[in-house]
Amino acid sequence: MFDWSDNYSVGVQSIDSQHKEILVILNRLLEALKLGKANNVVTQIILDLEQYAYMHFQKEEFFFQRFNYSGSAEHIDEHLKFREKIKAIKADLISGKTGFTIDLMIFLKDWVEHHILVMDKAYSDCFRKNGLR
Repeated sequence: MFDWSDNYSVGVQSIDSQHKEILVILNRLLEALKLGKANNVVTQIILDLEQYAYMHFQKEEFFFQRFNYSGSAEHIDEHLKFREKIKAIKADLISGKTGFTIDLMIFLKDWVEHHILVMDKAYSDCFRKNGLR
């Protein structure tokens, strides 16, 4: 299980809440994989990830522009790669390909460990200096 810890916090409550949401999605997929029922939940997981990406990335990118965040181009590129990966996995699902749920699990785990702990932490000071809490 992937549990929230303060290590994930960027110091902005609304963004931390959204980060907690991706951990919930990740844990749902992990639990389904353990039970051998990933095929039963993967369609909803993908829909949830698409919705998560839309809401969360929109929020971050709004603040990047508002605060003139210097790392925005690289960060937005990461967001694009996330969307592309989810789109590719959705295509695999639609085409009937199998075995992609493990790839999705690994991708999400890596996303949490790299994107949140490295990329998102990088904007933390900028956001807080501009009054976000």
